[in-house]
Amino acid sequence: MSLSFSDDMLKEVQRIVESYPQGKQKSALIPVLHIAQQEFGGWLSTETMDYVATLLGLKPIEVYEVATFYSMFNLKPVGKYMFEICQTGPCMLNGSDEIVAYIYEKLGIKPGETTTDGMFTLKTVECLGACGYAPMMQQGKHYREHLTKEKIDTIVDECWGMLYKIIKNKIFPLGDRGYMGRKLLLEKLTLKASGSMSVPP
Repeated sequence: MSLSFSDDMLKEVQRIVESYPQGKQKSALIPVLHIAQQEFGGWLSTETMDYVATLLGLKPIEVYEVATFYSMFNLKPVGKYMFEICQTGPCMLNGSDEIVAYIYEKLGIKPGETTTDGMFTLKTVECLGACGYAPMMQQGKHYREHLTKEKIDTIVDECWGMLYKIIKNKIFPLGDRGYMGRKLLLEKLTLKASGSMSVPP
């Protein structure tokens, strides 16, 4: 098995395991799966789940059944930005289906799909506990509430803007080659951005 946590992450896993009674290491499974998903590309491959099973002394099926139950775990590669649209009663009554349809119109992806450039993934999930703000979605660690088509446009532009800043501020090798590499990346990103996006200078 080629996967392995860094020494720091292994120490964190050990700390989590030791916070539970001896012999109850399965209780550490969900937090360790979160660490694995964060460390290994934002999703849980079979190899990753097998690695977690080995670390915790569990059977692989014990890991699979947890990872496949919770929508917070991704079982295939996802985009840099993930839109998790609540699809339960209050959100559906307030237009979540229309929001999903508009994201398909704007980005060309249906639930469970990722844009070809790897930027966006769309998921539908069960109740996120924010019924008073319907329709809503989770984007990373943040809730985006009272969604409209205009708000989706703004959120998409924000995501492009954040990526633009990451690339713009990235440290490249000194010299013309480094400068031109950065310039080409910025030009490519600018072309990808939506027409309404205001690109920073």
